[in-house]
Amino acid sequence: MQKLLINTTLISVLFGLTSCSLFSPKTGIADTYTFYSGSISELSSVAVYYPEDYGSSIPVIYLLNGWGADALAWGTGMDLAQEAHDRELFLVSLSAGSNTYTDNSGSTGKDYEAYVLEVVSKVEKEYDIEIDSTARALCGISNGGGGATFILSEHPDMFMACGSLSGTVYSGMTQYGNFANRGLRIDVGTEDGGLSSLRWLHNRLDEENIDHEYYEHPGRHDWDFWRIYGPKQFDYLQALISE
Repeated sequence: MQKLLINTTLISVLFGLTSCSLFSPKTGIADTYTFYSGSISELSSVAVYYPEDYGSSIPVIYLLNGWGADALAWGTGMDLAQEAHDRELFLVSLSAGSNTYTDNSGSTGKDYEAYVLEVVSKVEKEYDIEIDSTARALCGISNGGGGATFILSEHPDMFMACGSLSGTVYSGMTQYGNFANRGLRIDVGTEDGGLSSLRWLHNRLDEENIDHEYYEHPGRHDWDFWRIYGPKQFDYLQALISE
């Protein structure tokens, strides 16, 4: 009887320990930051993900969503709170809606190139982050990939690197020399409709003697592909902005 009582007590103690935070799986925090944007003349929200405890020098990756997707879309395909915790990164997910990430994008009063830079300024101030371009990167899916490469080419003073997942190629991108001394990785599926344009960009970058990483993998333009290669993009970018 005494042995049974001891065993029962031990089980109760272990159950209590596994139920407390000491044994709970650790993850990051998912938050929403809302502000009035002068660049697009409307109230705007971005999704932010970060470790529970972080310092002011934490590296940041800005995630640009695809055409028509909202700021939460990237988080529906990947556990960004867990990624932020495991990698000790600050992740910010934003969207241009049904617009390109350029100024005068086709919607009157909507300057989405300026909007991305505005998000950088406001988020880093709001969350007490004090970093320079060497700790900041962009990564985009589809239209967001086109936006990430375009914005890095226009603002190399703001970002250290960018990644493109199945990205588009913006016709207005001409400042290829600005990729020098910056990181650029492109991943695209062999069954992706945008493959030919990304092959063209890859060849153009080679012609310009721009160091970059370019990969074609089996896959389509969907989350089955992005779930696999999104983390590989994060690996690449993190190595550059966490040095």
